[in-house]
Amino acid sequence: MERFLYRWTPERGLPQRPGRLRFSAEPDDTVFFDALRRIHSVTLDAHALKAIEEGGPDQAAQQELDFFHWCPSPREWWQTAHTPEGDLAGIHIPAHNPSGPTVGFIGVVPEQRGHGYAYDLLVECAHLLVEHGAEFISGATDRGNFPMAAHFAKAGFPVVRERINFHPTGRAA
Repeated sequence: MERFLYRWTPERGLPQRPGRLRFSAEPDDTVFFDALRRIHSVTLDAHALKAIEEGGPDQAAQQELDFFHWCPSPREWWQTAHTPEGDLAGIHIPAHNPSGPTVGFIGVVPEQRGHGYAYDLLVECAHLLVEHGAEFISGATDRGNFPMAAHFAKAGFPVVRERINFHPTGRAA
């Protein structure tokens, strides 16, 4: 699969928070598991589609959880996002992988798609990472995920590299 790799640096400035969603830490993995199952039901992510093909949506959701638990960043950083009406809009997982601070996961639940909430999630993720000392932030998305690629560009994350990924999970080790 072909992926765009992004890198934000402080001289680009942090984008202003849109303020449309309410973010909160969520300690219950079952909330993230359920959200991941819903998000993956309409995903454009090749590694999630492969996991769904191999073992269904539960396997795809569990692989995501396992990966982010493996990352050395604090579990407390994971957040849910709700609309002003209290409906779940999506989740974001700021993370540190072996390469440093990264946008680990951005996902909008199917019934909230079409409002540009992935941008709000990305901006909040970037702000949280910077608040925790990040001096750069990496990110990645599949070449065919045009909506997410547009959000990265709008938020000031330039493409620094394209990569063809042969790792079976679709994640860089």
